[in-house]
Amino acid sequence: MQQRSIDSPRVNGPRCVTVLAACLLAAACSRGRGEEGGDRSEGEGTHDFVRFNPGSAPLDFIKIEAVAETAGATSVTLPGRVTFDEDHTQRVASPIDGRAVSILAKLGDKVRAGQPLIELSSPNVGQLQADAQKAMSELSLADKATERVHKLQAEGAVADKDVAQAENDFRKAKSDSARTAAQLKSLGVSPTDPAVNVALRAQIPGVVVERNVLVGQEVRADQVSPLVTITSLDTVWVQADAYEQDLALVAEGDAVTIRVPAYPAEAFPGKVGHVGEVVDAASRTVKVRCLVDNKSRKLKPEMFARVDVLNAAGHKLILVPSQAVLNDGDRSVVIVASEGNVFRSRRVEVGPETEGKVRVLTGLHAGEKIVTDGAIFMKREIDTQ
Repeated sequence: MQQRSIDSPRVNGPRCVTVLAACLLAAACSRGRGEEGGDRSEGEGTHDFVRFNPGSAPLDFIKIEAVAETAGATSVTLPGRVTFDEDHTQRVASPIDGRAVSILAKLGDKVRAGQPLIELSSPNVGQLQADAQKAMSELSLADKATERVHKLQAEGAVADKDVAQAENDFRKAKSDSARTAAQLKSLGVSPTDPAVNVALRAQIPGVVVERNVLVGQEVRADQVSPLVTITSLDTVWVQADAYEQDLALVAEGDAVTIRVPAYPAEAFPGKVGHVGEVVDAASRTVKVRCLVDNKSRKLKPEMFARVDVLNAAGHKLILVPSQAVLNDGDRSVVIVASEGNVFRSRRVEVGPETEGKVRVLTGLHAGEKIVTDGAIFMKREIDTQ
């Protein structure tokens, strides 16, 4: 019968080191638990720390660093969404009821200020012209009446109350004339030339990005949705969501860098234009409006974006290596090292990760020591207490 070899199987170097580290850690920790757990009564709750005997802590397999505050320019990364620049956007609505007889602009068309967009046919145009002519006539009569009573007043031939009434009638007629003239001006219609059709015009230069009207469609003055939306895409807004703990790092005028999935290697510079005044009750975030130049037209409204806010105010932060922060279900913890080879699990609140660093919001103070390499092994030993 062939004799079976009893040689040990070969293992590679890194795996052997890892196994050895785990064994040493378990052995040292066992001795530590014996000291720490000797006074515990049966059924007592588990500890959130572990202690190693002097000289037995596996310091060769973990790395301990002191927590330090950093000052100077800081940055925070926020999720965002590209939107229209509302300061350069027009949502066209009709001031009168009517029917669309011609659509003069299509999606994507570049338009100039004053250019007609939609032609409407409406019987209300004639009524507006009649009202305007009537108001002009009443204004003329009121003006003459006021002039006449002022002459009679100088001769003492008219009562003061009649003068006051004439002046009041003149002011009313002047207001009515201005109102009807403004209505016709908004439609581009003369009060003296009879017309049935009117044109809705662009008030700003830009691009037609939305159209909700068809030829023959009935249009109402109280319609909620705009008929046409025009915007200038040379600039866009990026609406970012900042959590409450990030508000101290965001201020109006701060420089921002915008990145979108469509162009992962490209960054778009901008600045913070406004920080919201209220916190959204559902998401617990505050809206941050960023102004971004978009001459290249690469940023499209409704794109998702990542907003990196660079704050030059010099806030002091605590930044730790990302591997030092462990995710324990719905919370984050770090392993704090203290005198006597005691390692304790502590809950912390953290911000987003940036370039391998995590910002600690609460739970740590400058000068404390934490495990930055090997934290997961220490956490495992603490959990087995």
